[in-house]
Amino acid sequence: MSRVLALDTATPACTLALYGEGNLCGRHEIVARAHNRHILGMLSAILGGRALADAVDIIACGIGPGSFTGLRVAVSVAQGLAWSQNMPVHGFCSLEAQAHTAGHQGLLQEGDRVLSAIDAQIDQFYGLWGEWRDGAFLADGEAFVCAPEGLLAESSRPATAVIGSGARYEDRMPSEVTSAARWFPDVTPDARVMAELLGDGVLALQPEPAHALSPQYVQREIGWKKLSEQGRRD
Repeated sequence: MSRVLALDTATPACTLALYGEGNLCGRHEIVARAHNRHILGMLSAILGGRALADAVDIIACGIGPGSFTGLRVAVSVAQGLAWSQNMPVHGFCSLEAQAHTAGHQGLLQEGDRVLSAIDAQIDQFYGLWGEWRDGAFLADGEAFVCAPEGLLAESSRPATAVIGSGARYEDRMPSEVTSAARWFPDVTPDARVMAELLGDGVLALQPEPAHALSPQYVQREIGWKKLSEQGRRD
């Protein structure tokens, strides 16, 4: 059992948690475009005056895909903390973390065909297909980015659950792959779930040096838009 500090800022959620010796302490806040102003304060609150080296064995970091700025915040914080203490890191996919969070919240059923999706905010979304089996999300294939209308090219099998902010494109996704779907657009990665799963060994830790950690940018001829071109956000 390892003492795991987990963090993820790939979505509007700024989430950080510490799990060790059966104890879980975490913070999870929706603070779009303000992760850098909150995450170190959240860490200080979680440590409660303890030195990082006295409370943590490994730092687990969500590496995306997701917000370009958010990914850099998470990775830079994880690397800085790890370098300061000569501590190993573990990178995890934010889309997988989002699916595990949905399962932990009781939203997924055994055998569900799951599409985990994060809004790329450029009229596209990041996605990952998988299944919920025996209390775990099993990804098939790799993360991708596409326009909602292009989802059929990524899989012809219908989803039974679509989770994450990418679900806001429901009306534009092909009915062939979403006709059987349940929609959960408010789910975000939760570091509390990942810290516990990794700390208990339910998910395998793969320690690596801090310099090896890097954001997972999944881009395929993305047409970037200025904020003024993206339209009003709800």
